[in-house]
Amino acid sequence: MKDRLIKLIDMEHLTPSKFADLIGVQRSSVSHILSGRNKPSFDFLEKTLGAFPGLEADWLIMGKGQMYEQMGRSSDSDLFSTEPQNETEDSEPDANDEYTSQKTVEVPEKEDYRPVADESEALRKVIQVMVFYDDNTFSTYTPSQ
Repeated sequence: MKDRLIKLIDMEHLTPSKFADLIGVQRSSVSHILSGRNKPSFDFLEKTLGAFPGLEADWLIMGKGQMYEQMGRSSDSDLFSTEPQNETEDSEPDANDEYTSQKTVEVPEKEDYRPVADESEALRKVIQVMVFYDDNTFSTYTPSQ
């Protein structure tokens, strides 16, 4: 199971410390499990599965099946492509859908904008975008450099 946890941490681009913080356990607990000193408790597994909704329990616990319910990681997925990712070509957006219907957005006056607090904040770049769906699946997009 330790190897599957290592694979999960790698797939999610996390450090063991960030993984521990994400699932809500002490960092030493993750360290002991990854080193093979301890085996994960039920509580640890429950928190891990809760933090990663698409993660398959059978895969994590017994190594059976796929890692995720639906593998949303595809190297040919592109956030900026014009091809539909998960819809059929003839599907029409629902006019009542809050995400597809047009809305009026009020833009505040110019003086309401605040400057960037830190120069390093302005230099940050998006490295990954994750979209979570109501069927507990997700897609990961990485912009091409």
